[in-house]
Amino acid sequence: MWTTKYLLIFIILAFHIESKSQDIHLTDYKTFSNFFNPAQTGDYLGYVKVQASTRTQYERTYEQGMVGSQFNVFSPINKKHWIGAGLNFVYDRSGSLSLQATGGDLLVAYHIPLGKKQNQTISLGGSYGFASIGADTKNYKSENTILGNFDPDKLALSTLNTQIFSSSAGIYFKSKILKIHLLKAGISIIRLNSPAFSVLGNKSEANWGKRLNVFVSHKHTLNKMIQIEPAIYFSHSENQNNINLQILSEWKFAKKNNWKAAIGIAQRWDESTDFITGYKTENLYISLAFDILSSSSAGVLRNPGAIELGAYYIFYKNTKPKIKHTIFCPKL
Repeated sequence: MWTTKYLLIFIILAFHIESKSQDIHLTDYKTFSNFFNPAQTGDYLGYVKVQASTRTQYERTYEQGMVGSQFNVFSPINKKHWIGAGLNFVYDRSGSLSLQATGGDLLVAYHIPLGKKQNQTISLGGSYGFASIGADTKNYKSENTILGNFDPDKLALSTLNTQIFSSSAGIYFKSKILKIHLLKAGISIIRLNSPAFSVLGNKSEANWGKRLNVFVSHKHTLNKMIQIEPAIYFSHSENQNNINLQILSEWKFAKKNNWKAAIGIAQRWDESTDFITGYKTENLYISLAFDILSSSSAGVLRNPGAIELGAYYIFYKNTKPKIKHTIFCPKL
């Protein structure tokens, strides 16, 4: 039987391998855009934004949940610039051993409008994050536990507790063209410092590698009723690529309506076909996405798919204009 020390090392390395192929990802990044790129923190019209997303996939083998908030303030350097700040909390559980990570990120971005009409904006952002890695032994099974006997390996799992600190940075560009086109593009590096896992005080066992994120989208207003937005999201981490091609559309079924229906389809390269539905108003967005596994694993899993629910809400501050009343003197 392996000793407790070697079991813990194996668990960390196993989690490290799983993280290579199953880093946290979303189907609809609109619900949590600053998770993909910290420079998008504060990229909205309003003061405060709250956001949430939850996802489960592959017979609940992988589960994740995220909540966060953002707020905008004017820059003290230039009144035309603004600063976005945010705080995200993330929970992720993966693998048959129920290895889980719980943590959060503090994000900041600086937004600089360009040109006389300010139709272009360039944003620089970064984040600092913390994660605690452990295991949920309630789902652990072995020959000893099935027979009702004591299992020292389960005890070793229950004591697994390692912390990771990481930093990320990104740049984001947005441009409005002829009032009917909106181009967005960004690049970011998550976990710039490739944080090390700690096992029994030894920090040289494994590292959580950097992740490169790149995306480009183009939103085109066809008419007053329909908008379409093709996009590509690309991630690279630990010699693994994640490519997501998607096209979203927004439909306003009546001119008097202040809401739109969102419908989209996506293809995650060599993994799944995804469908996105949503409801959108000026300050509210609710999204429900379904993934259908298209890789070779589809023939093995009883439930080869995923479901994702996300939403955000933007708070506006309504201000009344100050009006100076004019008193007219009657003619005498």
